Amino acid sequence: MNTQILDQITADPGQQERFARIALACLTIPGEPNPPAARLTGTNGPAVVQHILETTPHPLADTPVIETIERVADGTHTVIIPGDPQWPTGLDDLGPDRPVALWAVGDLTLLASAPGQTVTLTGARAATSYGDYTAAELAHDLTRTGHSIVTGGAYGIDAAATRATLTTSGHAIVVLASGIDRPYPAGNIGLLHQVTEHGLVLTETPPSAAPTRSRFVARTRILAALSAATVIVEAGARSGAAHVAHTAHRLARTVGAVPGPITSTTSTGCHLLIQAGIARLITSANDLALTVDE
Repeated sequence: MNTQILDQITADPGQQERFARIALACLTIPGEPNPPAARLTGTNGPAVVQHILETTPHPLADTPVIETIERVADGTHTVIIPGDPQWPTGLDDLGPDRPVALWAVGDLTLLASAPGQTVTLTGARAATSYGDYTAAELAHDLTRTGHSIVTGGAYGIDAAATRATLTTSGHAIVVLASGIDRPYPAGNIGLLHQVTEHGLVLTETPPSAAPTRSRFVARTRILAALSAATVIVEAGARSGAAHVAHTAHRLARTVGAVPGPITSTTSTGCHLLIQAGIARLITSANDLALTVDE
């Protein structure tokens, strides 16, 4: 079966690197040290994949790898890789942690937006009415000034920001932690479908794969790197949203956080980010514009 995978990768010389990256996405775990994809060049893809097949235990059967490549070859799925015109160059700042490839559904031209015109808005899943309102207002005002809004498509803050973006006929980009054909969370399937029609959905996770803790953690680096700025609206002290902020800060991106009541644990993460000097205090889209322009 390993031979079949390698034959599939080399069947079309023009797609060799793309198919090798698809295989690696199926056979490796994002965020692992010394990722095999870091050794990829335009021509050594089959050798890198063969090394993985021969030396590394992997959780997926070989058949899904072949089927996954076939779905891209026949146009069922769209995969973009480094070097493609649509590849978001901000992800290159992740170095060896750059995604192997990205599955995409929707308007790929959104990835060509000027880096300064893309903002990640994320925060607590169990958001308060204050958080939902603030996220929606920020998204609404940012889209009116031409910004694309990136979220993880989760419940709470992410959903509020995404809905407001679509309502304003703005550009919404959602990054999933699951396969492109397995939108998550289930309660937001309708919203995510709207994004595929009027925006863009991305994921580094192969089709049919379920979201896992490690995939949620790995996704934070994509959310941080895709945008020139990240704004956190409500977050726990050790939440995924706070992790996005810390990653964005390490990447020298602008980071903002919206303050909340000192009695609200939902805003603790935002207050800690501001207190540590990682995030600027944000109360409006204008605050963010002033921060980015500095």
